[in-house]
Amino acid sequence: MIALDSILTQGADLSNMRRILVIDDDHEMLKIVARILEEVPELEISCSSEPGQALNLLRERKFNVVLTDIIMPGLSGMDLLEQVSLLDADIQVILMTGFDNNSNMRRAVQLGAFDFLRKPFSAAELVLAVQQALNKNRLILQNKDYRDNLEQKIEARTIELLHAKNQLESLYIKTIRSLINAIEVTDSFTAGHSERVTLISVCLGKLLHLSSEELQILQIGAMLHDLGKIGKISTIVSKHSRVSPLEYNKIKDHPHHGARILAPLDLPQAVHDIILQHHEWVNGSGYPNGLKADQISFLAKIVSVADSYDAMTSKRPYRANLSPQEAAKEIRSLAGTQFDPVISELFFMEFASVQAALLEGETGF
Repeated sequence: MIALDSILTQGADLSNMRRILVIDDDHEMLKIVARILEEVPELEISCSSEPGQALNLLRERKFNVVLTDIIMPGLSGMDLLEQVSLLDADIQVILMTGFDNNSNMRRAVQLGAFDFLRKPFSAAELVLAVQQALNKNRLILQNKDYRDNLEQKIEARTIELLHAKNQLESLYIKTIRSLINAIEVTDSFTAGHSERVTLISVCLGKLLHLSSEELQILQIGAMLHDLGKIGKISTIVSKHSRVSPLEYNKIKDHPHHGARILAPLDLPQAVHDIILQHHEWVNGSGYPNGLKADQISFLAKIVSVADSYDAMTSKRPYRANLSPQEAAKEIRSLAGTQFDPVISELFFMEFASVQAALLEGETGF
């Protein structure tokens, strides 16, 4: 390393310094290039007459531009160009040469050389080449900085949106619970029905390895499955005597009522399917549309089992309720007619898990 190392332009703002490394085994050429480049504002100049030491300097410090002779002992300018492209592809390399060599020029272009200066070159040619190389390096670094900042801004904004989404979902669930309370407040016999159906449905959904998104849809659909009973239908459901055939026909329309109430809300179609189809039977004997088998939403089939089980085990003044074990056997016996065989069999085999979910009282997903 010769004495010209680290020449700084007088009066420059060091915080804005751009670094250039000049490499040439000709000491006089180094002095000439350094004096010319002193006229370029805000430029920190390092010079080296030994390519090996220059390569070590490139490993230790950050440079914007490298200006190197091609023909030198030990490492050539082409070797340095190749090493620079591996160390930091953002560095712009200008090659100085006293000979025309087309093969060298082609190889240099392939390795990413920014420009060539044919010796002897003028001061204006040198300054112009260096300024253009610095500008390209600046644009590359600005673009990288922009991309990095953009990624950070996107990440921060994503976190904000997720937080807002979680708050909205929490409010959303609370609103749904309020709607359910409005249904059940008039009927002490069905109080807590929707909550229990939801707990059972989510328990079965987990046992069936549903995704988090599917579980969320299942939870919302199960909570809202009886929303259509609000209003006049709720007075029929809460009667202390058996309903008449006419009244039963009105009750059978509650899936349609629920779907109409929720129509203005931007809910997934899968939620509407649960509300409309949770009383459909797999053999086509259910209501309101007589769907069967694969025409029925799989999530609706889960809610159908949960809803029926809770109805069987709930006390009503006009009929006796079944014990949990009796109801579980009834669910199994209706596999293939009212219920999906896979879901009803799972319900029976995992009955202990269902009971535990009811006791814990948490959907927990």
